[in-house]
Amino acid sequence: MTKLENEWIMSGEFDKNNAVLFIKAAIDETSKLYGPVFTRMVSEHAVKFEAEKLKEKPPQNIRGMDDVYNYIIVNFDKYPLGYNSLIYGIAKAESKLQGSLAAGSKRASYSAVKALLEFSGMLSGLIETTEEVFDALKSTEAIGKATKMCILTTWTREENNAVTMVVPNCLFKDACRALQKEGMSRMVGGSECINLIDNTATAEIITKKHYDYRLEEFDKPECRGKIYEI
Repeated sequence: MTKLENEWIMSGEFDKNNAVLFIKAAIDETSKLYGPVFTRMVSEHAVKFEAEKLKEKPPQNIRGMDDVYNYIIVNFDKYPLGYNSLIYGIAKAESKLQGSLAAGSKRASYSAVKALLEFSGMLSGLIETTEEVFDALKSTEAIGKATKMCILTTWTREENNAVTMVVPNCLFKDACRALQKEGMSRMVGGSECINLIDNTATAEIITKKHYDYRLEEFDKPECRGKIYEI
């Protein structure tokens, strides 16, 4: 099979409101591990990040996560990528809590995404239809378009049941740039990537195999990573 035949491009169809709803659900799920302190910390860091993007002082009337979501949504006209504020808040909160609760190995955010995908039932018709990660991800194209949560991505099949992901202009870069600037990384080393988290969880649900991921190149200007069987 040629390289061209091995490549598959997912069209970018992305709804920022759906992104906020999905991230909100992930925050609720992750808080089951960490407790109320997690949402409180996410709120604090997300509001600070959003305010910096809007070039204003953080509002004083934020009383909970619903206020945070509203703050982000009502300012989509000024900062359309506001869901990045939530991603940044999650990463900051989790990094601070991992050490104090010795929960780093649990990969809380990853587990939350996987739980949400399983609970939604979106992938139920695809479970165990393939053992190949490339084919599993390819089979979700219609779902991604239907939910308007697609980011333009190219996948290339590699040896040993692995795939390479290339995202030419990721919509989550703002959060990742800030986190990389602060030197934040995974507990096991390397940088986090919400696209790799999402797709690794998807592949595990469909194939019933275990995978890990590695971000190999960030913002040059594309992002490149790998999902591989473990």
